[in-house]
Amino acid sequence: MLRLLTAALACAAFLHAAETEDSVRKSAPVSSATRLTLKAEFGAIRIEPGDGKRVEVEVHFRGDPPSRGEFDRMLRDFKLEMAQEGSDIRVTGTFQNGWKPQSLLWMLGSFIAGGGHPICHNGQCLEYSEWLRDVEYRVSVPRKFDADVETSGGSISATDLKGEVTARTAGGSLKFENIDGPLNGRTSGGSITLAGGKGSALLHTSGGSIHISEVTGDVDASTSGGAISIERAGGRVKARTSGGSIEVREASGAIDASTSGGGVTASLRGQPKEGCRLSTSGGSISVSLAKDIHMDLDASASGGSVWTDFPVPTSNDRHQRELHAPLNGGGPLLYLHTSGGGISVRRSG
Repeated sequence: MLRLLTAALACAAFLHAAETEDSVRKSAPVSSATRLTLKAEFGAIRIEPGDGKRVEVEVHFRGDPPSRGEFDRMLRDFKLEMAQEGSDIRVTGTFQNGWKPQSLLWMLGSFIAGGGHPICHNGQCLEYSEWLRDVEYRVSVPRKFDADVETSGGSISATDLKGEVTARTAGGSLKFENIDGPLNGRTSGGSITLAGGKGSALLHTSGGSIHISEVTGDVDASTSGGAISIERAGGRVKARTSGGSIEVREASGAIDASTSGGGVTASLRGQPKEGCRLSTSGGSISVSLAKDIHMDLDASASGGSVWTDFPVPTSNDRHQRELHAPLNGGGPLLYLHTSGGGISVRRSG
């Protein structure tokens, strides 16, 4: 009987639902403003440069409501506010009456009706999540503009901005491209991608990988469950992960990398002014250094051997568990330690 009821409800939802899309829009002249501050209850956020004179926000909704009237009721319940306060243009998006006390029975009904995972936070669930599929904030700002955006659930992307960018989401990926300024991105569950940055980058995720193609400033990247890869960094690099490998293909400044769930690979170009520390308890360490670099090597491998092709004044046996030696006369400390593999230190070029 329960199977028949479930099938009937799902069939009814399918027959009566029709995909519907619509948007809510607002805009404001830039005037003396220099920063966008946006806070969304949930939904994805996409920021791109516009005509340079206005900040424009379009909130796009897509779903399979039981009727157009129900979709319009949802639109009327949604409130998009925009106002200038000092140098900020503040934007908020909220539902006024759609949040209901969280109920296991309601959540089960939402799933049966085809809504998948209901949208819930602070002990309440959004009644429209039975059929609401996507909410996206499409934002355009002047190219030279700061942005501070936050959503309780959804991905965030920012492209071609010149200014300081801060992005926070409680559940979704972060994607940045051609950001000319300091960047601070945090997500509680998703991957992070940075394709081109001029400035420093502070990136953190509690459950995903981090990939950086190029950044001219310092990098501080951390994840609790994924790999970290950095193709090119012009400043210092700090990388932390508890569940993946770390790869720094090219860095101009000091490297501080630590993982407990994979190997560490790094290539250091030039002479760092500070010491470097690379450690892992779950893999090997491979380091490539400029052939004329000056550093003091302190390497130890509990689960393998240490090897280098640099001339070192120790012994003829370069395959050993520990190696402490100056490279090219010595310099800043190069500390390497692994409990789960070997260590290799090579001369590049």
